[in-house]
Amino acid sequence: MAYEAYSAVDLYGGQPGAALTDLVTLKNKTILKNIVIHNTTSSSSKLQLHIIRPGKTAGPETQRIGTSIASEDTVKFSFETVLPKGTKIAALQTPAGALSLDISGVEVISVV
Repeated sequence: MAYEAYSAVDLYGGQPGAALTDLVTLKNKTILKNIVIHNTTSSSSKLQLHIIRPGKTAGPETQRIGTSIASEDTVKFSFETVLPKGTKIAALQTPAGALSLDISGVEVISVV
């Protein structure tokens, strides 16, 4: 009998670039839980984040976050979104070097 095991996972920690770039490609089915964004500068900055499921490309229908973060502010987004294996999380920030991201979730692993 097969069942599923759940494991908390740190999906990404760092700063996205000024061009839309893949941050992580999911290795297993994953429940996206939290995205924490911190603006490390004294000016507001913008973030655009995309959830790109397998077979899709980045575009308006894949954008999940489009927000401005005030100077030296921290914003947290909470999710309960199940994403299939192979989904990419991509982001860009304006200006570059302002925003730090932490993305976490729960991997769902099939166990036989």
